[in-house]
Amino acid sequence: MRFVDAVEQYTTYLLKMSYLYVKDRQIAEDIVQEVFVKIYQKYGEELHLENPKGYLVQMTVNRCRDYFRSWHYRKVQVIDLFTTNEKAHSATTESSDVLEHVVNLPLKYREVVILHYFDEQGTAEISTILNIPIGTVKTRLQKARQLLKGILLEEGETGYERQA
Repeated sequence: MRFVDAVEQYTTYLLKMSYLYVKDRQIAEDIVQEVFVKIYQKYGEELHLENPKGYLVQMTVNRCRDYFRSWHYRKVQVIDLFTTNEKAHSATTESSDVLEHVVNLPLKYREVVILHYFDEQGTAEISTILNIPIGTVKTRLQKARQLLKGILLEEGETGYERQA
């Protein structure tokens, strides 16, 4: 596969995925750009990869994790504690509300939900990408579902009635 073809084919997908991780479009764009720069530096014009999408997804996930360990991220978090950031709310659909709740999950749950439901990866693939045991992936998925269900029931966003 040619490098240019990989960029055209996977940029939008990787951008969406990294945005779900970092919750900031500019940073997500920077992460995807860094991924492609590293790929180009390593392979040049021709990518001789068995599974280019999987490789790019794994690189993107790793860069997102690196971002969370970075000085910049910690600095932004501290600044956000001292400033009020009011969001403009518009009419949203139920699926975008669910997506908003997914983005607000703790990272260890958010990443397995993103990879499982948005990237359609199986537990074995997620285990490989995140370098954690399959049992841990299953447990995190289960816990994430419980958290989301609780949030949605609390807000009355599902058709289910809370039973006493």
